[in-house]
Amino acid sequence: MDLKDWIFHRKSCRSYENRPVEEKAIEQIRLFLQKLRPLYPQIRTQAEIVGRSEVKCICPWTTHQLVALYSETTEGYLENTGFLLQQLDLYLQSIGLGSCWLGMGKMDARVTQTEDGLRFVILLAFGYPKGSPARSGPNDFKRKSLSQISDWEDPRLEPARLAPSSVNSQPWYFVHEGEAIHVYCALRGLVSKTALGSMNRIDIGIALAHLSVCNPETFHFYQTNTAPKVNQHRYIGSFSI
Repeated sequence: MDLKDWIFHRKSCRSYENRPVEEKAIEQIRLFLQKLRPLYPQIRTQAEIVGRSEVKCICPWTTHQLVALYSETTEGYLENTGFLLQQLDLYLQSIGLGSCWLGMGKMDARVTQTEDGLRFVILLAFGYPKGSPARSGPNDFKRKSLSQISDWEDPRLEPARLAPSSVNSQPWYFVHEGEAIHVYCALRGLVSKTALGSMNRIDIGIALAHLSVCNPETFHFYQTNTAPKVNQHRYIGSFSI
């Protein structure tokens, strides 16, 4: 299957075999990391494969290897992070590995910043899954309907609807205006200022990555000052597909 096909079958894997991923696969992953397409090309980032000993996490499961994403902490870096690593998430599953976003994971205090000033943002865990890492199809997903995440039921938004999000919060909302589609992130009061609020910005990037993977030649993301306001939502950007 192509990466876009995995959008309709992927799932977050939280049960892994207790063994490291073989070096041949690690090299494939490193090569793929060099090909990631950013949402914001001007934001400097760095993705590294790290060992479990370099990571602090309270989750009951573990993997021997993870990908750590470092970035400039400038406007849009959270959405850019989600956009980048979700491409990798799909790729990992396409080569038979399980993967899962690790929002509660932290790097060891000695490696929270690269030599050129990029800051640690988030981890993506991966490894050999116990059982199948895939769903049978879209009906296996527990997601809001298109009418709940958009001003009209646009089937082109189905890949975004199926995107993973922190605690399945599904914070995205889409508004159509001519050829443009504006994307917004739900504001949740005080929650928007907590870790979940930051994760939800990453979630928006994940959803946009799904749309980009499904429309690689036509997806175009940009920002405008004329996007309509949506109550209790923050405008993130606009795109055409």
